[in-house]
Amino acid sequence: MASLTNAESLIAEKKAKCKRTQKGKKEASGCDAEEVSTELTLVFDPYKVKKRLTQSDLGHLSRLLIGRDLVKSHFLRWMDEETVRQVESGKGADVIVRDMDTGSEHRLVFVFWASSGSYALKGGWIKEFVKRRALEVGDEVGIYWDPSERKFHFSLLHMVD
Repeated sequence: MASLTNAESLIAEKKAKCKRTQKGKKEASGCDAEEVSTELTLVFDPYKVKKRLTQSDLGHLSRLLIGRDLVKSHFLRWMDEETVRQVESGKGADVIVRDMDTGSEHRLVFVFWASSGSYALKGGWIKEFVKRRALEVGDEVGIYWDPSERKFHFSLLHMVD
């Protein structure tokens, strides 16, 4: 209750200051009481791995390539030893990818591709993400590994115009 009182007093102080400095003028400076924003903004961005999709990501190979450095610093270090072993073996590990925009979950394979030196999400990438979400070259996606749920979280961050 004290924080609400503090917030109310801060608003009252701001209103009084605005009245003194603006003499009743209504400007877009935020001094008008109706212009005080209550909108919350996301301070923490979980999508440390962001990728602009290329033709290669949307093509017939049905995989999303992710760079080695990003995977090592943002995914592998949070995965259990068995999952990392499967990924690194070239066989791959079955993983769940939760589409945060639609709430749907999809089973894909996360694997290291020695030929490209990259990691990939494959085995349904085209069907479950590219076609279903109508992804195009230039769209930006974000992905992160949630260690508590032991699954990837995916989001379409920006679409091309």
